[in-house]
Amino acid sequence: MNCKTIFAEVLVIGSGAAGLRAASALAEKGIKATVVSKGACASPEIMGFNAPVLPGDSEECYFMDVERSGYGINDSRLAKILSEKVLGEVHWLENNGVHFERDEKGNYLPIHTLGTTYARLVKAGVSTGVAEMKALQEKCKNCGVEFYMPLDILGLLKTENKVIGAYGVDKDGETVRFITKAVVLATGGCGAMQSFSTYPKPIIGDGYAMAYEAGAKLVDMEFQQFEPCCFVYPDEIRGKVIATTLLRHGAELRNGLGEPFMEKYGLTRNNAQKGNLARAMLNEVREGRGTPHGGIYYDMTMLSHDFLYVDHEIFTKPAAQVGMDLTKEMPEMMPAAHTNIGGVIIDKNCNVGVEGLYACGEVIGGLHGGNRLGGCAGAETVVFGHIAGDGAADYVLAGAAMPSEADIDSAWQKADERMKAVMTRSGDVKTEDIRKRLGETMFNNLGILRNAESIAKAAADVEEMNGLVKNAAVSGVKDMAEVIHCENMLLLAEMQIKASDMRKESRGVYFREDYPTQNDTEWLANVVISKTDAGMDISVRKAINDTTF
Repeated sequence: MNCKTIFAEVLVIGSGAAGLRAASALAEKGIKATVVSKGACASPEIMGFNAPVLPGDSEECYFMDVERSGYGINDSRLAKILSEKVLGEVHWLENNGVHFERDEKGNYLPIHTLGTTYARLVKAGVSTGVAEMKALQEKCKNCGVEFYMPLDILGLLKTENKVIGAYGVDKDGETVRFITKAVVLATGGCGAMQSFSTYPKPIIGDGYAMAYEAGAKLVDMEFQQFEPCCFVYPDEIRGKVIATTLLRHGAELRNGLGEPFMEKYGLTRNNAQKGNLARAMLNEVREGRGTPHGGIYYDMTMLSHDFLYVDHEIFTKPAAQVGMDLTKEMPEMMPAAHTNIGGVIIDKNCNVGVEGLYACGEVIGGLHGGNRLGGCAGAETVVFGHIAGDGAADYVLAGAAMPSEADIDSAWQKADERMKAVMTRSGDVKTEDIRKRLGETMFNNLGILRNAESIAKAAADVEEMNGLVKNAAVSGVKDMAEVIHCENMLLLAEMQIKASDMRKESRGVYFREDYPTQNDTEWLANVVISKTDAGMDISVRKAINDTTF
């Protein structure tokens, strides 16, 4: 296929907070960074950054909270890095134009999120993510970072042992290849794979698939966190989030009968985590105590108008736009697919075990173990974005060269053959139908609750869809790109299914009805996925509780 070639020193795939922080770190070390992205990302929804800012709090306490939240299977080395470096990143953001809330004496005014010992969530008014993105974009612009957006990356270019670039399709349908010394994956998670999700439609897990195909290993792919409080009605705001942090301020979850129910499940405002809260909500609905539209009421009527509509406007604005007064009426909420806890295994420099390939943000795995603390998603994007940028920069500065023409030709031939093979498909199956079916399969069978029967059902459905996608209707380059996205999602679904089948216990956000208890005797461990000549390999490793690499 004809293509346009762009040479770049380091390519960053993803324009969310993690990608932009990586690009800025590269630029700060004198490396020319090129950012490419579809355009959509979840970063503008970031509410704040967990950091140990209050008197009495410490890196050690922060680390222990992350470890406790992870139910014993975090990679402690990554948790330690997060706890040690996040405050520095908060200061870096402030120095680059993000104004976090402070009192008249200059002290931070953090919010207390679920599962933390201290209030830690520092925020910049009601739109922290927007303010952060604006500051990062301005920093990158001033540093000479080059942007190609929107541009849909479909895969990585790789020689036998090294990543040398990536290829994709631009907005005009032209094939583009980037030739580079190193690549940073900052592609986000995969929440939009599921039919009810908080994520933008393009966030479907392409980065996981690309890393796997390049030879990286993945970990904990069975762990999908569901955001507990998301609107199920009206349809105009379905999937929009109201933070569970409001529970700390007196808000109450009630079933369809108007009854508070958290205490019945042993949950309090202090010990509730997103996983056990989501299961409690689902159980109330399953047992017939749901609201008219199959949800749970989120009672905020005891909170003041200014607290809701000024201090927390980022969450309450959707309700206001549809004429809902949360000081007088209770919205109907249910958990929606949110953060993927698992992801690509990295080292201390964010290298994925493949020469020339680095990763940061939600696409990495191991940090959160079995559950992610609220406020740590924003923190991880800037901490590991910085590290990935530094790691790629150091790799280049140590003498990494642009690939030879022979390596470029060899890597491109494989990518070209893949795209041409897809272009020859002439069936009548629509990719949007496959995507819709997959979303429903994943949400219904591999969602908040799962068991052997639902896992087997998901596996059978995915196997059938793998057959259907071979008969996709392809009439041009953009159709070809959609087929590749479908294949990536089906590959990721296979990872999640096989990892779920392997882990026969319940832990954190992961709950199996047929194995409802946490098994520390056998399962203080991680499920690791890698590609071999024989296919997808699934293995188990003991949880990494050491804090040194």
